[in-house]
Amino acid sequence: IVKAKKAVVSNATPFDTVKLMPEQEGERKELTKWRSEIGKLPRHGAISHLFLAIDAEGLDLSHIQDPAHLIIQDWDRSMQDSQNLCSFFIPSILDKSLCPPGKHVIHVYSSGGEPYEPWEKLTPGSEEYEAYKKERVEVLFRAVENAIPDVRDRLEFSIIGSPLAHEAFLRRDRGTYGMAWAAGSSAPQSGILGKFLPFPFPNLKTPVDGLLRCGDSCFPGIGTPSAAASGAIAANTMTHVDNHLQMLSEASKKDPMYKFLDAGVMGQGYKYLVQGFTPSPELRTDQFVSGSGVAPVDYTATDPNVSERIDLK
Repeated sequence: IVKAKKAVVSNATPFDTVKLMPEQEGERKELTKWRSEIGKLPRHGAISHLFLAIDAEGLDLSHIQDPAHLIIQDWDRSMQDSQNLCSFFIPSILDKSLCPPGKHVIHVYSSGGEPYEPWEKLTPGSEEYEAYKKERVEVLFRAVENAIPDVRDRLEFSIIGSPLAHEAFLRRDRGTYGMAWAAGSSAPQSGILGKFLPFPFPNLKTPVDGLLRCGDSCFPGIGTPSAAASGAIAANTMTHVDNHLQMLSEASKKDPMYKFLDAGVMGQGYKYLVQGFTPSPELRTDQFVSGSGVAPVDYTATDPNVSERIDLK
């Protein structure tokens, strides 16, 4: 059991988060309102995956300059239709270490519009389930065939990730691809920024002190780069501004091209403005006494006090 002494950062979806935090008698109205609003946010449909490993002997992919492709079957159909729009990615074109010589790995996935309702009626492992999986990913095979016509003959391994697998292994409620708040308006619980700008993401902070959220339902949104960035934002939210400036200074010295990262005098001005609330009061521990100008804590493994802050029992 790992016990958090400072904070918990959760990448669970809003819909899974409310399941993990059932309503309790006597809880604050602010928490009840927050749970009600984020649990009812609009969401995309489910998503299906197809993972392939193929024999690339004699396969010429020199015509593929970009390993990522978006395939649309019919421009007159909705791009939310999972049987119309899908993507595939061949990462081994860029990184040969991902598989043995003469092989390629491919990830194919549908749009986030796969209907969940037909899937929830099926039992994983049943004949009906396996047959439906093959039926729904046929369009994913056809997408890859645009670039590799004989991909099925080259197959050495394949596995289908259904919406039910997406839900079970990634803890995605109903296999959802993520939140689907429309641009141009502010989502509930979007914080101070949402009062002035059309900010379509809930705040990473919650009414529970020390609980922060990250992932595709927070700023900057859906997608791997965006979800990773939200994790960095959550980490920065918990870290003293001196740590921010120190990291920028260190990075600026790694290579001349990163010299611009050194905040210099402007950084000191920034520190003066925000050091009193970065991290915010509810995230301060005894290492961050109240008031500004506190020296940052060394969070690396070389810190002799690290075992006192983290309970690894």
